[in-house]
Amino acid sequence: MTGLSRRGFLGGMLAGGGLLSLGVQLGCGGAAARVIQRADETGALAPNAFVTIMPDGRVALAINKIEIGQGVATGYTTLVAEELGVPLDHVDYHLADSLPEYRTSYFMHQTGGSTSTKEAYVPLRRAAAAAREMLVAAAAASWHVPAGECAVDGGRVVHAASKRSAGYGELTRAAARQPIPDEPRLKPRSEFTLIGKADHRVDARAKATGAARFGLDVVVPGMVHAVVIHGPAYGARPTHVDAAAARRRPGVIDVFPFRWGVAVVAAKYWQALAAAGDVTVTWGRADTAGLDSEAMREAIHAHTEPGATTRDDGDVDAAMSGSRTKLEAAYEAPYLAHAPLEPQNCTAHVTGDRVEIWAPCQAPTVVQTMVADAVGGDRDDVLVHTTPAGGGFGRRLAGDFAVQAALIAKQVGRPVKLIWSRESDMTQGFYRPLSAAFLRGAVSSDGRVSALGARCLGQSITLSQGDSMNAMIRGVPEAVRHVIVKSMLAMFSSNSIGDLFSTEGIRDTPYQIDNVRVDFTPVDCALPIATWRSVGHAFNAFAVESFLDELAHASRQDPLALRRALLPAGSRARTVLDAVARLGNWGAPAAPGLGRGLARHTSFDTEVAEIAEVEIVDGRIKVRRVYCVVDCGVAVNPSVVRSQIEGAIVFGLSAALDQEITLVDGVVKQRNFDTFPVLRMNECPEIIVEILDVDREPSGVGEPGLPPIAPAVGNAIFAATGVRLRRMPLQKAWNERGRS
Repeated sequence: MTGLSRRGFLGGMLAGGGLLSLGVQLGCGGAAARVIQRADETGALAPNAFVTIMPDGRVALAINKIEIGQGVATGYTTLVAEELGVPLDHVDYHLADSLPEYRTSYFMHQTGGSTSTKEAYVPLRRAAAAAREMLVAAAAASWHVPAGECAVDGGRVVHAASKRSAGYGELTRAAARQPIPDEPRLKPRSEFTLIGKADHRVDARAKATGAARFGLDVVVPGMVHAVVIHGPAYGARPTHVDAAAARRRPGVIDVFPFRWGVAVVAAKYWQALAAAGDVTVTWGRADTAGLDSEAMREAIHAHTEPGATTRDDGDVDAAMSGSRTKLEAAYEAPYLAHAPLEPQNCTAHVTGDRVEIWAPCQAPTVVQTMVADAVGGDRDDVLVHTTPAGGGFGRRLAGDFAVQAALIAKQVGRPVKLIWSRESDMTQGFYRPLSAAFLRGAVSSDGRVSALGARCLGQSITLSQGDSMNAMIRGVPEAVRHVIVKSMLAMFSSNSIGDLFSTEGIRDTPYQIDNVRVDFTPVDCALPIATWRSVGHAFNAFAVESFLDELAHASRQDPLALRRALLPAGSRARTVLDAVARLGNWGAPAAPGLGRGLARHTSFDTEVAEIAEVEIVDGRIKVRRVYCVVDCGVAVNPSVVRSQIEGAIVFGLSAALDQEITLVDGVVKQRNFDTFPVLRMNECPEIIVEILDVDREPSGVGEPGLPPIAPAVGNAIFAATGVRLRRMPLQKAWNERGRS
């Protein structure tokens, strides 16, 4: 199998992305009969699984994504309302349950990879347009006029010539008998009234008033509450449990060990939490016993052998030897927790072979598969009701918390709501991997970067995708399925196939450099890792953009000019780079003590460039202002795009400046936000975002704003102080610079 075919194959297998179509079936065999039957029984027109016209004329929209604050509810509502010609508040959305028709991302029902809007932009509009054309056809038939003479306006079909009109609700039964169009007409951009123009969120009021029901708000009849006492290190299992005192507490229903720790079940949450403090547990050896993150760093630095090549163009060694300006530098990033503000939680009810789950989860199909495997049964006997989530950042793609809730519910025979503590959320996985990149590069006599070599090391992010792989091929017999997944993971573990996440953003850089070599060596470690916001791009952008800044200064070039020379004129990357230079007035003298740093990056098919203005105040790195330009194609809702970019910058700044997860003998030392700080309001910079007006289908937004911020800040620190920081968190590196 060639490198290209491997990449093509694996790109379709890995769970981080999504298909580019929803698979909305508009005219399949039997569909017409089902549409008519439903209309006759309920008065609703439902030509597909996503869009339903209700008898009162309102629109019901099923969203097969989780609302994590990224605005998918607003985006999807906008697409549907646009094609149906109704106001946004005419559409009532709900998060879809885990049914087969909603598995549209590589046979999965999931949210990730900044693909939601890109995935839905055409298919969801087509689903709404099909309903529109059926309504118009029904009205035209009843009026005996050509359908082309009719239009839609505010939830009504109108015939201007005869001044007749009918509400959508009046037409549903007749519309159900019209043919379901395979290729309904989509509105051209020139006719848009909502896409790119609406600037408010459809869920804002519910969240502001508390009406929105998150996972923590779920209430099920007969429900009891549970907490889990997790081990001091990941994978530790209880060997002895003394729960006598806990059992005597009011409301306590049961205390028992299971493979994840010790479950404490009580009538109320606070009763369970208080009782947990009375339980004495003796723990066995943890999976991560002996793991020390500082020793791991040292081992990575001691490793000098190249890994599996993911790109090899030209001859880097020859270009390096023939250049007078050449550099080598090592960049590092620590383990990081996802740390969503809403901790992991799940409500589960097990009755016989059937399981019902209520959870803020990014991958209902993974939850179905993992729960079915844990309690015994078929995946489709597990029904997941997805709730909005208070953040996810990739952590909720895992299903461990749902498995724990289901096992506890099965044990006590009642619906159980499980809520993790913040300490469990911080110490029980999963993490962004500790990573290092050893870069070397050269600048030719004409000032152009002529060579770039990157030797990357870290845990394989792909190896964390076993649960997703298992869920994708669930239809295969169990014995064969496990063999396939095990074989796939073994290929990545042995590095016979290079990990694609770990070098993304380097191997596919848009910079036109003649000689490029990129390789990756996986580090074997029992600590579980996962896709963290922007995945491999988060670290790789820091390495590449910091290194290009170093090459610019070494060759006495302006960092903007060096980058522009490597990007083709008229390219998206260069257009965005030039735009941020104008926005941030690059080249103008900085105020005394203030440094300005530049970085750009391509991720999730979106171009982002940022300029950071930074100063050092009493030893503290202060980011005063960030200029950002983004090309994400059509901005379905500009306000949501701006919010996502701002949020990604703040999230990325927290990680770049202060956050790290460190382990000693397998135990995570950071347990809450006092030792894993989030940027405070008074520390947040002014953020100025410009969204380019581009006539291209939407691309990712939730993650692309993050990768450029760390290198922009690092480059600004160098501009202000002459000190180059190559290790995150940057504040710690700044404090330790005298010792290095």
